[in-house]
Amino acid sequence: MDLTPHDLTILHLAARDAEGRLTFYIAEDGSIALVGKGEATPLLAEDALPKLEELGLLSREVSRSYVLTPEGWDAVKQSD
Repeated sequence: MDLTPHDLTILHLAARDAEGRLTFYIAEDGSIALVGKGEATPLLAEDALPKLEELGLLSREVSRSYVLTPEGWDAVKQSD
């Protein structure tokens, strides 16, 4: 699996939530910003979300959020 440091940052941000949930919103400039539990500053998603979803590490939820899959949790554990 070819994960960038930014991809891993996104996975770790999701892992801070007990359910592995990562919410997002569309910023004024049209970019996607991610908000993790306890984070004051949003993280720009850049092009990572489609890649992480395609790799099966994140799953898109209905309510503007992504959730770590079991494979996503494994990727976080392996990167520690």
